[in-house]
Amino acid sequence: MVWLTDGVYRCEHPAHSAEFIGDQLRRNFFDNDGFSASAEGNSIASYSLGQGKLRAGLYEGKFQVGQVTAQAVNGPGLGLFLDANAFEVSVAAGNLIGGHAGFNLNTGIGARNGNLEAHVLGFGGR
Repeated sequence: MVWLTDGVYRCEHPAHSAEFIGDQLRRNFFDNDGFSASAEGNSIASYSLGQGKLRAGLYEGKFQVGQVTAQAVNGPGLGLFLDANAFEVSVAAGNLIGGHAGFNLNTGIGARNGNLEAHVLGFGGR
């Protein structure tokens, strides 16, 4: 990963916080983390109070609390974004179907990750 990205990447699932039990992967709940990075017109900083993840075969569930990310993009793309989640719960069955629910105050406008986006206090779209 470091070689492919020249040391600039985001990994939401650090290996040090996972424990294998049979065919399940249990995350350490409320293991907070944060990071910041800047390269080629993209600056990002993020902090999370905690998250948990359960997996059994094809099925997966995730819970996250208190996550904030600020991002400024000036190539490729252009925009300012603030993503803030009080909590988010998601479930999935492989790559076939999934869903999530939560409370966020995402606010921003611009283009990032190939999408044109506009959000104000959690309402908006790409």
